[in-house]
Amino acid sequence: MHLKYSTKLNQSEVRTLKRLSEQTRVPQSKLLEEAIHLLEAQYAHDVVTPEFRRRVDDSLARHRPLLRKLAE
Repeated sequence: MHLKYSTKLNQSEVRTLKRLSEQTRVPQSKLLEEAIHLLEAQYAHDVVTPEFRRRVDDSLARHRPLLRKLAE
């Protein structure tokens, strides 16, 4: 069963989606479904989430001077 779903995309994303649909002759809705399945598979195998990576990077950036001192 398919449900109607609405979202917002920026102009570049819309152009890309339309271009891919024209080039592949695959409907835009099917391309979006495939993208969701690919992301689902990626995140199922990736135990470190992008949010966690961002938090670690932010923490390292904040503590870089201290880490340099400890390394000396």
